[in-house]
Amino acid sequence: MRTFMLIAFLIFSHGVGAETEDGVHSIVKGKAGEPHLVKFNSGVVKFIEQGEEEKLAAFEKQIKKPIIQNKMLLLEPSEFEPTPVSDAEIKNIFSRMNPYMSRRSECSDRAHVWAWDEFRKSGTKSEKAFLFLTNAYIVRNRYKWWYHVAPMYTTTSGQKMVLDYQFLDRPVTFTEWKNTFVFSKRECVTEFKFLDYDTGADQSQDCYTKAEPMYYFIPLDIASHERGQTKTTWTEFEVNASRSRAFFKGSN
Repeated sequence: MRTFMLIAFLIFSHGVGAETEDGVHSIVKGKAGEPHLVKFNSGVVKFIEQGEEEKLAAFEKQIKKPIIQNKMLLLEPSEFEPTPVSDAEIKNIFSRMNPYMSRRSECSDRAHVWAWDEFRKSGTKSEKAFLFLTNAYIVRNRYKWWYHVAPMYTTTSGQKMVLDYQFLDRPVTFTEWKNTFVFSKRECVTEFKFLDYDTGADQSQDCYTKAEPMYYFIPLDIASHERGQTKTTWTEFEVNASRSRAFFKGSN
């Protein structure tokens, strides 16, 4: 069952209807013979073929330019530290994850609720594992998404374990999680700025990865941090909205 869900995720998208609900993140103009890519905040990618420029222009109007505060451009070191947990507790956390996901749920919503629920229950601080695909990899494999995210916990031995209940039946190492979605199994770039990836990543690569504090909801939060606006707490509206979109009512 999990294998079927994973294949459906990779072939179709994170979810249906996200492209109108979550807004356009960016647009990548395709080279001659290649499709244009419309990337949504939800992670969904929509392919616009050459010759459909009017359709592309409609999406371009939906992009909102970020507000940049120039006086906050210098970044300070992050003080966020994940809570170390034992191997046994990692398994317990996985067993406590809300399994009542909507068929149309998005990864960012699921990850946000799972991380918040565990923090509320045990006080454990987790991270978010973000995986970003390059445009070349997306086009080559006709991927219908450009990023994926899931909660990540640190063991007392320093191991990073990702808990992605939607697609895996146990906690796995960061590398195993990444390899589940990157068919080439190539190593991803880890030292980079998201703003650089967003404006033109090295297309000879397949993927980029980042580990961010549990408060980070979507890639725009990473971009905001790099512009000097660090997210240091939960936003109640985000958590509640994510729960309503990703999980069945009464499953809290």
